[in-house]
Amino acid sequence: MYVKLFASLVSLSYTPSVADFSLFVKLKCTNFTALLVYVDDIVLSRNNYAATQHVKQFRDQKFHIKDLGKLRFFLGLKIERSNKGILVNQCKYNLEPLEDSGHIVVKPSFTPYDTLKLHNSYSPPFHDEFSFRSFIGRLLYLTRTRPDIAFVVQQPSQFVSIFQAP
Repeated sequence: MYVKLFASLVSLSYTPSVADFSLFVKLKCTNFTALLVYVDDIVLSRNNYAATQHVKQFRDQKFHIKDLGKLRFFLGLKIERSNKGILVNQCKYNLEPLEDSGHIVVKPSFTPYDTLKLHNSYSPPFHDEFSFRSFIGRLLYLTRTRPDIAFVVQQPSQFVSIFQAP
């Protein structure tokens, strides 16, 4: 599917990004269009409405793609528009791991990490290995946009490998 999409976008004069294979851009005079592809989602951004309609019609004819309207959520990011501009945040994604683990009502800290040495003999094993791995994975994803928590997240992630595969 990706090869067909790649070929069709190139035929429409889109250029694949060298830095990110999921990004395609097209610049013609003052018209700029960008397409970001992630699995079965495509984010389309432009400064010219007519160019967008052409691409949407082409994609729909070739791939039967459904238009979901204005972008609101994408890969854990919330996108909001106002007359002042576009705001992108991860507030919802930040809270979801805490809600799922039952730690939403914990007391916040002004420092990202209290000095504590973790060792797997200090506490009983986590009761649900899958939940622990999932929780750590979600936190690791969050560190891409929150480098301030990277050290804190790496501490418990050291203990992911102590679990034996079933």
